[in-house]
Amino acid sequence: MHDLPEALSNGPKQPLGAGGVTAHVCGTALQMLDAFGHEKIYGQDMDEPLTQDEQDEKVLALLSQRYIPPGVPSQDAHEEAQAKACQHRLVEAVERTLHGIDNEGGRTPTVLGADGTPEQREAAFRAHVRAEQPVVSVSFTGSLRRWLSTSDTQATSISVTTYIPGRPLYAAQVTADTALLSDCSGSWRLTKDGWLAMTGEPVVAEEDPNYVVLPHSMMDSASRMRRHYPQPLFPFDTSSAVAQAVLGGKVPVAFHLTEPVLNSAIIPVATGHGMIVLFLDSGELLEKPWDASRHMFKAVTGEQSFGDFIIARDLWAARRISRILKTEARAAEDLDPLASLDDLDDDFGFDFDDA
Repeated sequence: MHDLPEALSNGPKQPLGAGGVTAHVCGTALQMLDAFGHEKIYGQDMDEPLTQDEQDEKVLALLSQRYIPPGVPSQDAHEEAQAKACQHRLVEAVERTLHGIDNEGGRTPTVLGADGTPEQREAAFRAHVRAEQPVVSVSFTGSLRRWLSTSDTQATSISVTTYIPGRPLYAAQVTADTALLSDCSGSWRLTKDGWLAMTGEPVVAEEDPNYVVLPHSMMDSASRMRRHYPQPLFPFDTSSAVAQAVLGGKVPVAFHLTEPVLNSAIIPVATGHGMIVLFLDSGELLEKPWDASRHMFKAVTGEQSFGDFIIARDLWAARRISRILKTEARAAEDLDPLASLDDLDDDFGFDFDDA
């Protein structure tokens, strides 16, 4: 585990707050994803302890109490089981890490991970918050199986949400290569080389206006979107694409469809790293980390619903993609795929066709 930045550590030998807890979760998750990538080539490390399910499977196989039919169906089931086992291993590693550290309040947070549906985990998280009990959600977005099989870095990521009583909600997004962490006071990036504080102006490259990140489910609209963004991206996991292409690359804007709230840590993370977040339906802005954290807290406690979001480097880019997306939706409803955008100028007097 990399040494924590001073801002997350609460000082030498002090119990960790939500930031320090989340940072340890990020470090453990990043190490486990690195281990999974190594195992794809070299096999599982014999020093890595097996989960109880893996032990049971080996015993049953040795006792010939299970028959696995040959062929593609069994291989498909094997790949699904392998991905599920990796999820459990990562969550169990996080649990071991948190049992080994002191945190504010003196109670080890409950870790919600690979078991149950997103709705069930959200209900469990909400119950812990209402009871003022510490809890950490480690939620897999996209498809871990796809990443294990294809090494596509935009196939999956991990959304981490931490609640410590008396503290603001803390959020982080972990990809196969990095972890991005943010709260109301600052933001940090964890790589294999250590922690980097994201202070001052956003530490991002100059934007490339050819690109936009859109959900994979919008692939059918690719030809129309290319009128405005010649190289639209349709990743299987929007959160990892935002972390890599928008916060870590040169893509200026992304559209993030409604997800279960515990899958959406990328929203407060993005604001903490200098982006603005715009609600597609209402046009409301989340410009500051505390706005996003407050919105996510109200959503996770059931006080309000979540929404569809645009994540952008500036208001102009957010307004522009908002107009385009709304026009696309109307065109689909009218069954008129050739509907023109010429009469819809940007809020700043910008003509889309001049882009």
